[in-house]
Order: sequence, then structure tokens, then C-alpha cells
Amino acid sequence: MVHVYNCHPFASQQIVQVEQEPGLVCSGGGALFVVTTGGCKVEAYNLEKEGCPLICRFATMGTVRRIRHSTIGDYLVTIEEKNSATYLRVYTNWRFQAEEKARVGVRLLGHLLRGASVWGGVQMEIIEIPLSEHPVAVACCSVKGDLLVGCENTLVLFTLRRHTQQNL
Repeated sequence: MVHVYNCHPFASQQIVQVEQEPGLVCSGGGALFVVTTGGCKVEAYNLEKEGCPLICRFATMGTVRRIRHSTIGDYLVTIEEKNSATYLRVYTNWRFQAEEKARVGVRLLGHLLRGASVWGGVQMEIIEIPLSEHPVAVACCSVKGDLLVGCENTLVLFTLRRHTQQNL
């Protein structure tokens, strides 16, 4: 005789009501990130509150093909496509988009952002990371927050560093 046991490694179940059909999902830092079908908008939901309320939503610069969250760095990393080109982008300070009116700064990796974030303002930043090859996969280190990018023939490791600028 065969006995079948139902074993579920989940402590609870929550239902998150989304406005549009989800395309991609990931989670981390107490949030669920949903890329809506079409891939150009991210919605973040709070998994730590009853009913999983919406934290924020924001548009991406291209169609999201992959998305990951770093709990240590509290950033989202995406592989996006736009006009037949592939981009690697990091979205930091995404929680500031809760009112959908916050400023957004866009910069290339290695270039300092001038403006609101330097002078104490609040804004989300989108950091574009140029690569010599097309990115195909991403992973975030759960210990240090580093970013590993898998390209067609290479792996590229980015180390998470926090810098503060002193007002002059």
C-alpha cells in the first residue's frame, strides 16, 4: 500500500491583487515585484502588511526581460530591451516612488549624479551599466549585495559600495 502525504514548506498563503496581468515576478526585502505584461512597468507590493498593499509603481526605460532584487543593497537589477538593443540597469531608492511624483535621476555606472540626491533630496536613481557583451542572466549576492552578470561568453562581477558625498 502506498501512502501519500501532503507536505508544503510554506507557512502561509497571501493573495496579491494586481491591476494588470503579471509578466515577471521576483521578491526580496519584504516586497513582491511584478513586471506587468508588456514589460515596461514595475509594481512593488508590501508582503509584510495584511492585504499586501501597493508600495509603489514606476516605469522602466525598456521592456524588462529579467529582474532580480538585492536585499542587502535594496536595489532592483533588470535586463531590458529597447529598439533591438539590450541594457543592464539598476534601480536604486525605488521606495521613494511611493507617491509616483518623486524625481528620477538617470546616469551611467561610474558617473556621479548631480542634483537632488547630492544636496539631500529624495529621488530614485536608474544606473545604466554598459557592457561589451549582451547580458543574459543576473544574480545578487545575499551576503554582500554584489551583482553577478552573465554575458554571452563572460561573467562580470560588480562589487556593491556605498559612498557618501560631503557638501562643499
